[in-house]
Amino acid sequence: MGVPTVQYTVAVAEERLMLLDRVAKMAARQERDWLAEQRREHLGLRASKLAAARRATRELLASKRESGELAGSRDWLLVPGVRAQLAARGWDQRKFKPIPAGALAAGRRWGTDPGRYSGQHDEGETKFLARLGLRLPHDLGERLARAVYWHNAKIEAQLQQWADRWGDGPEVILQQSVREHGGVTMLAALGAAFAPTPSEGELAARTKLRKEVVTTGDLIRAALDQALTEAPKRARLELSRLTRAAQAAERDAAHAERRRDEAKQAQEQAEAEHKDETAAKAADEAVRWNTQAVMSRLEGERLAAQAADVADLIEQLGTPPKTAVPEQLAFPED
Repeated sequence: MGVPTVQYTVAVAEERLMLLDRVAKMAARQERDWLAEQRREHLGLRASKLAAARRATRELLASKRESGELAGSRDWLLVPGVRAQLAARGWDQRKFKPIPAGALAAGRRWGTDPGRYSGQHDEGETKFLARLGLRLPHDLGERLARAVYWHNAKIEAQLQQWADRWGDGPEVILQQSVREHGGVTMLAALGAAFAPTPSEGELAARTKLRKEVVTTGDLIRAALDQALTEAPKRARLELSRLTRAAQAAERDAAHAERRRDEAKQAQEQAEAEHKDETAAKAADEAVRWNTQAVMSRLEGERLAAQAADVADLIEQLGTPPKTAVPEQLAFPED
């Protein structure tokens, strides 16, 4: 990104990551082509004028990335979605205390329901099999981590109090036995049988608290959904651009072929009239136009292939799921 970043790694569905990578490949080509056009405008500039032009291009690129108009990587494709998730919760403008040293640990966020992603499971196996590596600009990445931590802090404290009062419960005891021993042991069965059983009201209270837990993964997956929801618009614009460019290349090729044929005719006529110098010049002209025709044809084929790939991507994108806008939430401030 060219700026300090914060790294996140999030579990996502494999097909969603594959689509994101295809969109990112297309977006990176858009950005490269834009930069190439900008650099062509720098031709002929020297010294301070060239330095100023390059600086202006860098600043414009940063602005276009921030707005989402350009996105040279999947990181920048997700930045608008992460910002939107924070803004939807009122977390984009508020100040947060730093996260206490050693407060965060790897693994599933404490307090999340083991079955909270049941809608993302297939025959008991999670669909979140792929890993999305994401680098966010430092300010945004730090804000995301702090917002999530402080939102969850009081909720986790209440869930810990609940666990202290009721213990692991039969379900957790049996699940732990399966993980550690491959099945339910006699000791685990007895422990589950005699474990204190909370009332329906207590279970409902725990369920309500668990649903209020928000993870960075939740927000980044929502940003991924937003990126894929908005991708067809970007892809249609790219398809239109590539189609026009391919057509222009074909026109250039046809023009070069006409000029080549005219040069060949001029060469033949000059040879018939024994005008050797004129014939030689016409032959050189024919070679030059033929080279241009071949290059334009190849460019047209390349652009047409890219357009076909984008058209296929548009079909593959379909209509990604929409993420619900959350309610306004409160949290500790500095």
